[in-house]
Amino acid sequence: MKKTWVCAVALALAACGQVDPGEVATFVTWGKMHQQSYGQGFYWYNPVSTNMDTISVQVMKFEAKKLGAATSDVQEIHADIVVNYRLVADAVHKLITETGHDYEAKVIVPAVTDALKAGTAHFNLATIIRDREKLRAMVRDDLKARMRFYYIEVVDINLTNFDVSKQFSLAVEAKQIEEQKAEQKKWQVVQAQRDAKVAAAAAKGLADAAREAAKGKADALRTEAQAQAEYNAKVSASLTPILVQQQAVEAWQAGGSQVPQFTGVGGALIQVPMPAARAKVGD
Repeated sequence: MKKTWVCAVALALAACGQVDPGEVATFVTWGKMHQQSYGQGFYWYNPVSTNMDTISVQVMKFEAKKLGAATSDVQEIHADIVVNYRLVADAVHKLITETGHDYEAKVIVPAVTDALKAGTAHFNLATIIRDREKLRAMVRDDLKARMRFYYIEVVDINLTNFDVSKQFSLAVEAKQIEEQKAEQKKWQVVQAQRDAKVAAAAAKGLADAAREAAKGKADALRTEAQAQAEYNAKVSASLTPILVQQQAVEAWQAGGSQVPQFTGVGGALIQVPMPAARAKVGD
């Protein structure tokens, strides 16, 4: 009877708790944390002396907006950061004992801020957007190392929405405009050089063409003169004294003239001997 009464009192004073998948439980008895974390299951405990606390160990998200940092060229920058993390399941009781339930404010916020500042210090503002993936990896690895001491596992992070000061934006815009102008001038110089080369090539082509035409004309005249000289030499070689006399007589006779006679000294008649004229066809 006494045992039954004790069991009834124990059952009346007992409480039960359930731990679902993705959770662990911690128990505090008379103000002292049990030195282990309890996985999924069903647990009986004395609610008078013991408190049961269930805590998620699934992946959770921490998000911070407009975190300030500085670049290597001492330019102010702001970024939004999202951290995916989870608590180390078998060490949740240590986290709660050492940090408490407000571990995000005590641990995650300062760790994220410091990791971001440490990362941006390796980049100047002109390249930080281009090398965002490299910066993200640096911040993630730094954050993992910092959070490991607090029994928090960083799964991944994302950096978004980089903002710079208005003054720097205006300066960058002005610089880009000047660079575009410089590039335009370079292009104009290159284009002018190309046009000059084209004009020079065209002038050279015209000069070469004129030179070749003059050379061709000179060669033609030289060839013609050489041919005429050769012809004259052949004609001169063929003109004997007898042939010259014969051609002269033929020319006189063709004009109706007779063989010329000359009166010599003392009245003597001298007749120039000429070869007989050739009979004409039909005579």
